Order: sequence, then C-alpha cells, then structure tokens
Amino acid sequence: MQYVEKPPHIDPVRMRHITDEDLLAATGTATVEELRRHLSTRTGPRPVFDVARWAAGMSGTETAAQAVAAADELLGTEVDFLDKGRGRSRLYGFHYLRWMSPLVSAYALTGDPAYAKEWDRLFGQWYDSRDHVAGDWPGLDVVWYSLGVWSRSSLITQALAVFGEEPALSREGWLRMVKTVLGGARWAAEEHDEFRQGNWQFACASELLHVAAVFPEFDEASGWAEVAKARILDHLELDVRADGGHHERSPGYHSMCVEAVQRAAVIGEQYLGWDLAAHPRVRAMHDWYVALVTPAGWIPHLQDSGLYWPAAHLLRGHYLLGDPGYEALARRWLTPEQLRGELAWLPPRPDGAPAPAPAPAGEPDSSSRTLDTSRYAVFRTGWEPDSLHTVVNYGPFVGHELEPHSHHAALDFVLSGWGVPLAWEAGGPPSYDDPGYYDWFQATRGHNTVLLPGEEFAADRDATCDTFAALPHVDVFAGHHHGYPKRHDRRIVFVRESPSYWLVTDEIEDGPEAVWQVHGRSPWSERAGGHANVRGPGLYVLPAEPEAVTGVLHGSGPSRIPDPSTRTAEYGEIHTLGLRQRAGTFTVGLFPYAEDPPAVRLRGGEVSLDGVVDAFSGHQWTRCDTGGVLLAAACWGPSLVHDGIALVEARGLVAADVTYQGGFAAVVDTDRCTELRVHAPGVTRLALNGVRLRPGLTVTLPSSGRWRLEAAADE
Repeated sequence: MQYVEKPPHIDPVRMRHITDEDLLAATGTATVEELRRHLSTRTGPRPVFDVARWAAGMSGTETAAQAVAAADELLGTEVDFLDKGRGRSRLYGFHYLRWMSPLVSAYALTGDPAYAKEWDRLFGQWYDSRDHVAGDWPGLDVVWYSLGVWSRSSLITQALAVFGEEPALSREGWLRMVKTVLGGARWAAEEHDEFRQGNWQFACASELLHVAAVFPEFDEASGWAEVAKARILDHLELDVRADGGHHERSPGYHSMCVEAVQRAAVIGEQYLGWDLAAHPRVRAMHDWYVALVTPAGWIPHLQDSGLYWPAAHLLRGHYLLGDPGYEALARRWLTPEQLRGELAWLPPRPDGAPAPAPAPAGEPDSSSRTLDTSRYAVFRTGWEPDSLHTVVNYGPFVGHELEPHSHHAALDFVLSGWGVPLAWEAGGPPSYDDPGYYDWFQATRGHNTVLLPGEEFAADRDATCDTFAALPHVDVFAGHHHGYPKRHDRRIVFVRESPSYWLVTDEIEDGPEAVWQVHGRSPWSERAGGHANVRGPGLYVLPAEPEAVTGVLHGSGPSRIPDPSTRTAEYGEIHTLGLRQRAGTFTVGLFPYAEDPPAVRLRGGEVSLDGVVDAFSGHQWTRCDTGGVLLAAACWGPSLVHDGIALVEARGLVAADVTYQGGFAAVVDTDRCTELRVHAPGVTRLALNGVRLRPGLTVTLPSSGRWRLEAAADE
C-alpha cells in the first residue's frame, strides 16, 4: 500500500495503549494521584495562549456569553465517532475534537462542573472508539496522522490545565487525556525525525515543542524538543519562501503555519531560552499578510483557502516582533472587545515588559508590490476602507502530502473596493468532500481568466511575470503562461489616479475562440455595449471592441462573501459574465463604482471618463483633459512620448511617471547610471531626490534605481 506519511509505526504499548505503570515511570512519580496533583497545582509551565488567562480577561463580555452558549449546546449530545456519513475528509477533521473546545472555555469562565463532566463523557467515548474508526483515504489513519495528533494535543493540553483536579473529570478520563498527549508526542517524534515539506509536519512539530515545554516531567521531553526545533528551522528554511509565504501559496494554510511559528516562538521565549522570533523568515511570514490583505482586513481566498482575517495574527506578530505597523492594522480592524480578547491570550513577557499597549502606531507602507517567490502581484491605493485592491496570481501548481491545494488557473485576478469584492472567485470549498470541489472551486472556470473551450488547463503552466511597475499614476502587471497548448499573455494596467479603473489586455497565440470571464457579487445587466452589476459596489465591464464579442455567457456558483462588519464570510452566490471572442488580442475595461455605473467611452486604446481622456499605446499611458492639455503620463518601457515629444529620455529607462498638473514632478526607474532629460515647459531648475541642482533639464542619474525629480524654484 502507498502511505501518505510514514508506514504505520503506532506502537500498541508505547503509544496506543499506555499502561499506568509506563506513564508513572515516564514522569518519575509513584502514583496517579500524585501526578495529577502535581500537574494541577504547579505554578508552571502553562499552555501557550492559555484559555484560563483568556477567561480571566473576558469574563462578563458578549464573547464569553457566546462561548458558554456553545458549550451548553454540547451538553447531552449523542455522537457516533465511527460515522462515515460525515464525509471522507470531514471524518478526519471531526476526530481533531476541536468541536469540544467550548466545554473547556465554558469551564474556565464559570467553574461549572457540568462542562467537565460532559468533556469526560465525550472524551471517554472517543477514546473507546479510536481503535475502530476507519477512513476512506488510502494509507492514512484517521487518528494517528500529523494533523490529528497536532490538533488533539493542543486542545487536551489546555483541558488538562483548566480542569485540573476537578472531581467531575474522572480519574480514568484524566489518565486517558495524559496518555493521549504522551502517546501522540512519542508518535510525532518518530514520524518527524527528518524533514518533509508541507503544512502537516510544520504544525505537528510546533505542537511537539509545546508538549515538551509544558510537560518537562516526561523523561523524553528534551529529545522531543530537539526534534521539534530542528523541524521548525527546516521548514523556515525550505518550506517558507523568501518573501514569507508558505510553500503552498494558500493564505489559509499559510496562516496555519504562522500560528505554528507563533506558538513555537512564544514557547521558546517563555520556557526554552530560544529566540525563534529573531529568525528573518518569522517577520517575513507576517509581512506576507501585510502585502496581501485588503483595506477591509481580509485576505482573498486564493487557492484552497478560506477567506482569512489576519488582524489577530498581526497583533501577535507585534507582541513577538514589536512592529508598530502590525499593531496599527490590528487596531484598525478589531473591535475593542475583540482586541481585549486577543490581548487576553498573550502571556506576560518573560523580561517583565508589557504586552502591546494602546499607543498610536503608524500603518505600513501601502505601495503596490510583488511577492516574487510566492508569485502574487498586489496593487493597492491605500488603507482607507474605500481604497481599491488587486491581487494577480502568476504562480505554479504546488504539490501536497495528500492532494494539491493549487487551483487550475494563472494570470487570474481578484479585485475589491469599498470593503467588498468587485471581481471575485470560487475560492476554497466548504469541505474537500464537496461535489463541486474539482469542477468549480479548483477549476479554471471558477476564476477571472480566459477559458479556451475544449482545452484542459495543464498543471505545469510555467506562469511568469514579464513586467511589473508600481508608479504614482498607474500600476502595471504583464505576464504569460503555457497552461494551454497556445501561449496566453495578459497585461493589467491599473489607473490609480481618480478616476480609477483597470484595463486588461489578453493575447492568445493563433487567436482561437476564447471566453473572457469575470465573476461579480450580483447579476450582470447589459449596458451601453458592456455589462454592469445590478447592485453596487460593482463593476462596469466594457470591451474595447464590442463587435468582436460573438456571444455572452452567464452562470453562477457558490463562494464565500466577506462581511467586514462581522469579520465573517458565509457562502453566497457569485455571478459569471463570459464574453466569447474570436480575436487573438482583446482588451476589456473594468470600471468600479460604489452606487451607479459611470458614463464611459472605451474605443481601441482610448478611455473617456469623468472629464479626462486616457490613451494607451504599447507600453505607455497618457491623461489629458477634454481640451487636450496633458495632465500626466507614464511608461513601463524604454520611452515616454506624447504628440511626438519625448517627455523622458534616458538610456536604460525601465519605467517613468510624469505629472504636469499643479507643477512638474517625475519618478524614473533606470537600470544603469545614465544621463536623463525631461520635458518640463516653464521649468528651469530641478531637484533630484530632494537635492536642488544647477539650472537645466538634463541631469545625471548616478546609478540604477528609482529617482524622483521635481521643479525647483530659482533663487
């Protein structure tokens, strides 16, 4: 049989059915009563992110009341732990036992023995059934696999600390809990004695370190800690990309690994004298959140991911790393009660320094950027709630221990504005057992890209970013992929300066029939040669050559829709607009609106909108008023010309952005030391990077890089 992890090594005595004698020998205690009393009354160490500390800080809040209500719903619940009707994948997740966690929280809040008694009953039933449960994933045990061991151990460790000597938790129930933690740690140390890529080992190694630190009484604890530390460092080196993203490129699984790293870093700081937070990849993993997160506080559900809200993880990142930008974003998105709850989880610093205080902090840089190794391009206009945001995917298909979490699309994008999605995608499924998992959520048709009817999208798509420019007036991404037998090129120009919009140009080799596709939050209605969502905020989708559209396709499918007011994302319906085209090259404008679609004229490479006329040609953009006066211009190539006049001249020009409205200013990117000349009527003297130069419009740029010029007054 082919096994997903190592071939089974579940020792029936050391792991599955540990005797009382073995447990006492492993901890150097004489009786079960002595061991329980010791673990229940010692002053430390406590579990990381201790639920007892959280309960003390949250007593009397609505959050606490909700936790108690969730526990009350479990009282008397009858559970069939062998029920395969839960689904092939969900059966494994059910045995993580996370659904029992409200009982621990409620007891910590109230001290009511009813919750400990219910835990005792349910956990005993699980323990009795665990040897009999069988899953339908070949070669993968439901109970003894990395994520199951990780999840149960982290929960049971909390439960042991909270219930302590509570009489409602029986002697046998307490013993079974300790033996489950001990057996799981022994299994994990053997399973993960060498590096294996993926989130399973990363999470499990973090919990192995946690058990080793919280239960130093176990005679094997120091050995577990060494194994765990080695694997965590392996993953930071080989499983986290240089830009901080986890190897699988999924925000959800990235967050699972961030949580593992945060847990390990706090353990190291609190108990082991190990400064894991100083590792540069730890900061990079938090910066990855900052790069991708929308101004409304959520990260799109890219690849197999739920929609993720990183505010709590950023607050913990500030606790570990002291980055004021993380704190500023967390405070922007968390309510006072949520902030109180997150701070309540954090332990006092071992050096006596306080946890994050409510001091003002500066928000991170809001520039557009690429995540070069994760292969996402991000455009943003700022951190305000109505700011526009774009993510373009140009990454590879990534494998996994069990099933890949990558989706079958490249050069696809998602857009948002006013706190909600504008161009959305299917995202991750409710469960990997969902019947639409393969033909909707992972499929090309669930994404905003180009479909070639009858062609399968190859896993080896060789997607590449050819051009990226982040300039004051425009952001530009251009790339190509070979996911189809015919090469697909796509260029997205995001006009940042109001009126803002996206212009998307696609080219398919040999010009076969293609369907240009976008998904919106509401249905589409025909409007003046294009289509607009029937409700705002939305998009007005306008092809540059409407006559090239040979058909319009509509559809719909499920997707999580974020609600910033509640920080939730329930499944709703997204609506597909497909434009069937036969042209080899086609351009589509996407014009965002809060309430009503704007009046736009798009023809060829010219856009007329809100009193300005924008022109696109080759590798440049210009903006004039309706009288033809040049207001601004930009290029993402070797020249910038308007009406036959070179606005910027330089050897090695990579990109440039010039404004004439309200005074002359320019941003220039070059790849070498070069002489630069600019067209600036009425200007006699320039300042370069703030340094006032001698009169003249020709300057020397001393090296490659980005340079800023502006008009300087004569003395």
